[in-house]
Amino acid sequence: MLSKFFKLLKESILLQCWVILLLFIVLMCFVPISNGYGRLFFVITIPAFWASSIYMLKNYKIIATVLFGLGIAFILFLILPGSESKNKSLRVSYINSLKSYEGTKYIWGGENRIGIDCSGLVRNGLINANIKQSFLTFNPKLFRNAFKLWWYDCSAKAIRDGYKNFANHKFKAKTINDIDTSKLNIGDIAVTTGGSHILAYIGNNKWIEADPGIRKTVIIKTPSKNPWFNMPIYILEWSQFTENNIK
Repeated sequence: MLSKFFKLLKESILLQCWVILLLFIVLMCFVPISNGYGRLFFVITIPAFWASSIYMLKNYKIIATVLFGLGIAFILFLILPGSESKNKSLRVSYINSLKSYEGTKYIWGGENRIGIDCSGLVRNGLINANIKQSFLTFNPKLFRNAFKLWWYDCSAKAIRDGYKNFANHKFKAKTINDIDTSKLNIGDIAVTTGGSHILAYIGNNKWIEADPGIRKTVIIKTPSKNPWFNMPIYILEWSQFTENNIK
């Protein structure tokens, strides 16, 4: 009788822990602002949730086995060497990802579709593109690139200053309106010289930005009277594109 009680108590505690893990994962997916501690806990939570789910489903052997197999397959995928992308599909995927954020509410520090800021937009666009291409081309290196971009959160100023070698400088311009777009590649990014704002070039004289003044993500065509298009900027290129000559 007592052993049965403790068994039920154990199962109850495990269920509560599983629910807490699930709620945290959902919370992390929907709350737009996160920090280093949240990222660390999220990384710990995912494998813990996977392992606890397998245990909770131990009486459903087929489901538990499939879940276990999928987890192991993903781990094996992550540790394979992979290679950098050498074709334009990554750039195109990046542009499509950026465009998908059009209309998203501006939230300072935001990093998802609930709310996003200028640096969150250009980073998340590349994170999403890397993840998508990693699975489409079975290339784990791209998934690891996405994880690095996600793990090392950074501002427009940090990107301008070469944080983690994420981006390389191409040239300086008086304003975005003054740029000869023949010198640009889709996916190039523009950072104000003061490091307060960042935008991405999506082709056909159009730029996308999470604009703190307009309070949402917008696509703007040059020339424009928007103040961000009329101040000195640096043009940069993501190192992923530079190192692999993706034009």
